[in-house]
Amino acid sequence: MQKVSRTDIGKFSHFFPFSATIVTSHFKGRDNAMAVAWHMPISAVPPLYGVGISSDKLSHEFISKTGEFGVNFMPFEAVELVAATGGPSGRKIDKFKAFDLKKHPSIVTNAPILSDAYASFECIVEDQAIYGDHTLFIGKVVALHHAPEAYDERGHLNLNLFKPTLYLGGDDYIQIKNFDTLHLGRSDTAEKVAKRNT
Repeated sequence: MQKVSRTDIGKFSHFFPFSATIVTSHFKGRDNAMAVAWHMPISAVPPLYGVGISSDKLSHEFISKTGEFGVNFMPFEAVELVAATGGPSGRKIDKFKAFDLKKHPSIVTNAPILSDAYASFECIVEDQAIYGDHTLFIGKVVALHHAPEAYDERGHLNLNLFKPTLYLGGDDYIQIKNFDTLHLGRSDTAEKVAKRNT
């Protein structure tokens, strides 16, 4: 494969597509929701999940003050909710009212859990650090909510029933329509590829 190599990075979006989430927070009787594409698992034991949020966002303020947040993984059927929550500031509108965001009861934190999500985490902040123009909040996952049929016996998302919202960057999203699942055992595949290249 030919490459274009450069040191002027330009718009930093070469890691997309990425699953889009809605991060939720709560402070003094107010709920907020914000689309977040910069998120990642940090650790399996203990279960830690990170979200990157710009310091000028209301979500940043709420999470900083409460030490809690929710991460909601949205199906493509709810892609308009993802786009809408990524638009106007929660300082100007109540996104839960404006976008009719339905809530499922939280069980550990006060962070709202979205009914339309196929899976959601409740997180308590374990650590946070500023990196460039974002703060990385690392939360311990203290509760998990998911649709009972969302995952198979291996813990894989059931793509026959739930299509995740994938964010391509800008205002663009991707829907998974046709897919092939390919199981590649790491050790066996490494041996196979190594043999092929000798």
